Amino acid sequence: MTTNSLTARTDFYAKTWYLNVAAVVFTCLGGFSALFRPLFLFEIMKRADGQSGTEAGTALSIMAIPLVLVAILAWFNVYARRKPLLRICKEGIEVNIIGASSLDGVPLIPTMVRVAWLILSGQGFKQQIGWISWNQINNVQISGLPGVRSLVIDASLVKPVARGEKTRTLLGSKINFRDAELRDPLESVAGAIWHYHHQPAARQSLTSLYS
Repeated sequence: MTTNSLTARTDFYAKTWYLNVAAVVFTCLGGFSALFRPLFLFEIMKRADGQSGTEAGTALSIMAIPLVLVAILAWFNVYARRKPLLRICKEGIEVNIIGASSLDGVPLIPTMVRVAWLILSGQGFKQQIGWISWNQINNVQISGLPGVRSLVIDASLVKPVARGEKTRTLLGSKINFRDAELRDPLESVAGAIWHYHHQPAARQSLTSLYS
């Protein structure tokens, strides 16, 4: 990749197609369950054998709740990813942290368990911005096997502050982006970070973190 192409790229967005699919599918399923639930409960509709549909209505009631909650979580993630996941600026890097979970990094946990925890704990509906100063970057590398690779930024991540404010609140010392999260190849993102990290003069024309 050329320097000119790297210079042109400072905003890196998330993939959202799979979240859009999940949001539409679970919205339809949840809406179907919510729509037909009262029809069976009040026996406006009956089962195919002519028997009471109360049991079916109860089942649909139970099913509708998790389906709607998953749909809400999916739509939140679609909305939150309208902004770049990673933005390269004059003073450093801005990171868009969406749905960070206390289970992140814990292996062998089924996906549905993770999703349930995100919903029940409320962590899946949290969005936070973090800043990384250029002088706080220790390393940027791509790790993992093909298909499950991650971009790992080893740096101090802090809460945004007003210009000139000295007090910083540390959010973490490392941030990971999975290959499946970003639209661009991880090599392009890592290359852009290193390009601006090593060339302070090239950063002067970039957008400020404070703007």
